[in-house]
Amino acid sequence: MKATFRGVFLTSDQPEKTAGFYRDVAGLALEIVGEGGLYVYWRLDADGMQIAIHDANAFADYSHPALAGSNLTHLYFKIADLRAFLAHLDVLGLQPYAIDDVVVTVIDPDGRKVLFGTA
Repeated sequence: MKATFRGVFLTSDQPEKTAGFYRDVAGLALEIVGEGGLYVYWRLDADGMQIAIHDANAFADYSHPALAGSNLTHLYFKIADLRAFLAHLDVLGLQPYAIDDVVVTVIDPDGRKVLFGTA
């Protein structure tokens, strides 16, 4: 049997705010799914891959409460220009958590440390 990697699902205690973070900071065109229904989540499908943000309480029993201190999953986004990205964060009023010569780390609304780098 061969499995095909499909995507990354994030769970959040504040999924709408988290979706806004990834829209504003990473430029992801997340769409809202199920708006007005019982189950709502945000997703982006691109080239067979999906990133989705789900309400931790509604997703599964084991995903609530969300654990902000978890370090088991790291998201990495490639950026073209480190200085331009830092200027973008400044416009958004966000302070980086850490910066080196290749990567800027930003904390999302759920406490995940998200990497944005040129490598």
